Amino acid sequence: MSRFLTRMGLLGRFKSDRGANFATLFALTLMPLLGFAGIATDFAKATLVKRRVELAVDSANLAAINKAVSLINDGTASAQARSTGEAEGQRYLQAQTGFLLDASIVLPTITIKQDGSTLTSTTSYTADVPTVFARLFGKETYEISGTSSATASLAPFYDVYILVDVSSSMGIGATAADQDLLYAKTGCSLTCHVLQGSETVTSYTKGKAAGAVMRIDVVRTALQKVAAALLNTSDDHYRIQVVPFHTMAQPLGSLSSNLATLTSTINGVQLADDYGGTNMRVALDTMDKKIPTPGTGSTQATAKAILILMTDGVEDDEIRRKKGSGNPRDTNYVLYSPYSATSDCCGIVQSLNPAYCTAMKDRGIRLMAVNTKYLVPKKDGSNSKFVFVKNTLSKYIEANMKKCVTDPADYYDASSPADIEKAMADIASAIKKPIALTQ
Repeated sequence: MSRFLTRMGLLGRFKSDRGANFATLFALTLMPLLGFAGIATDFAKATLVKRRVELAVDSANLAAINKAVSLINDGTASAQARSTGEAEGQRYLQAQTGFLLDASIVLPTITIKQDGSTLTSTTSYTADVPTVFARLFGKETYEISGTSSATASLAPFYDVYILVDVSSSMGIGATAADQDLLYAKTGCSLTCHVLQGSETVTSYTKGKAAGAVMRIDVVRTALQKVAAALLNTSDDHYRIQVVPFHTMAQPLGSLSSNLATLTSTINGVQLADDYGGTNMRVALDTMDKKIPTPGTGSTQATAKAILILMTDGVEDDEIRRKKGSGNPRDTNYVLYSPYSATSDCCGIVQSLNPAYCTAMKDRGIRLMAVNTKYLVPKKDGSNSKFVFVKNTLSKYIEANMKKCVTDPADYYDASSPADIEKAMADIASAIKKPIALTQ
């Protein structure tokens, strides 16, 4: 009886003690709190698995599109390259998802589509992640899903036309030492490929025999290097045609992606052996009529077009004809201010009129220019033509050539042999940009 009364007393005290309310509330809320903590743990696990699946799918997309691009650049047909790329991505995805032991994933399908010069690899996925705690509340799995894509811009097809000045001014010694050597051997710092008077050997030939290097020789070497940079690869995205000009433009060969053929063609780039003036209006108009309107670049038939103008930027209306033909003036010459006095002994000189470049730019042809900087020979500096070029025309040449190009970055200054070769190497790099891969 005493024990019963003791127990009743304890219960009474528990009932009247307010501190007992905490214990009651704790007991009532413990299970829900544990449930919420468990659900949070399951959700965190599902989030981690989702991230792992995303990484696997992203990597598979990149593997797929890299394979497709590599095959296309090697000349494989687009449809076949895309199919092979998709298979490559599937293998990669299967290997990666095999490590996801805590999820049930349906292996998704990788699809590569092409829109113009852009390839896009897309994959949608779903997976079930089993729960541990949430199943106590009837939630057996968490479903995760998402979409991943990777995009690559293919190197477009380009037709590259190089309009190169071969007028008499390109026969100047390439360096001061070369000019001194020419002066000692020929009495002039400039050479000419046109036989004059009683000559039986041109001054250019005499200069070469003496060991001098002329500006045209440097340009020819630079042309060989840019051709090698664009064509010495496994793909055929580039075709090149060299077009020498003086008072007129005369293409050498046709567009070619064959390096050996083009190398032989470039070896034929020489100073004009008849007509020694410089008429860029005629040359640019000729190219505007010759170059087809560019396409998207997705195929060779729809190639984009680039015109590279290599010149010292000086126009000259004097025509140097072969022996016995005299030296008349260019009847197609259109004056553009400022120009030298008409009484000048050696023809009227002026700079390029940038308006001549507008028609091609409006048609989507990319214009690039290398200003090979007109060299005024120090031993012939009193010649009125040279004085006018040096003191007046030089600043207009640079400004007008910059207006001629499509983008400011498409203009290059070059004076020394090293500068000219670097400018052409930079142009090749600008044309042949690496594939852009985004995710």
